[in-house]
Amino acid sequence: MVSMVTPPRFPPPLVHELRSRSFAHLYRMTGNPGNRGFGRLLRQRIQLIAQRERYPIEKAITISYLGSYLADHIVFAEKEAVRLIDGRVLTEREEHEIWERNYPHIIARLLAEMPDGDRVGAELVRLERFTKLPPRLFAFRSRHWGVVQGVLQSTLADMGGNISEIPVVTRIHDLLASVRSPAQKALGICFAASLLADMECWVSHFSWSDAYQKVMTELYPLLHRYPEVLEAIVRIE
Repeated sequence: MVSMVTPPRFPPPLVHELRSRSFAHLYRMTGNPGNRGFGRLLRQRIQLIAQRERYPIEKAITISYLGSYLADHIVFAEKEAVRLIDGRVLTEREEHEIWERNYPHIIARLLAEMPDGDRVGAELVRLERFTKLPPRLFAFRSRHWGVVQGVLQSTLADMGGNISEIPVVTRIHDLLASVRSPAQKALGICFAASLLADMECWVSHFSWSDAYQKVMTELYPLLHRYPEVLEAIVRIE
């Protein structure tokens, strides 16, 4: 089956952040990209992992995360070939160009090898939304900014006026454990994440969008255990 979905040129922000934060773990899990036969073995491993996963969003994250490491393998191979044949070292720009040229082809091939490749590809495109506040929540916060400020400065503040993230994180755990629908949980979690992003801005002086992306990336290990909620998050309109 050939997927009709055009894969993104680059990994979604979530996958990009996961790569940068866990490269050592990825290296231990998959081996040295320079090893002979690495690409074939990793492709097989990706397919085996994806077969065990129930939700398209889980499969999308898997093929993007591990597929990006296949792109690393091609860069390693190109570097070695240029060193041996031309007697020179690839520039950083050349390495980036090789990586960016190969990543979408790798993802397209992995999708084509999957029986549900179209569904997984569509979910991979939607995955861009995971680290962006849904427009409907942005509009809600804008309309009720005074209420949001009140929550931050009173409800979440201790006796000394210091704002604590603990009540918000506790709320996220309570939401995930509740009997609410995945869609309701997704909205509640994104709103809670927006409050954590407000706090992150004040403490670290990030731009708000960068703060929200950081918060959602840090919540991913928890949300990973609830793929139905992950799926609902990227489907919020």
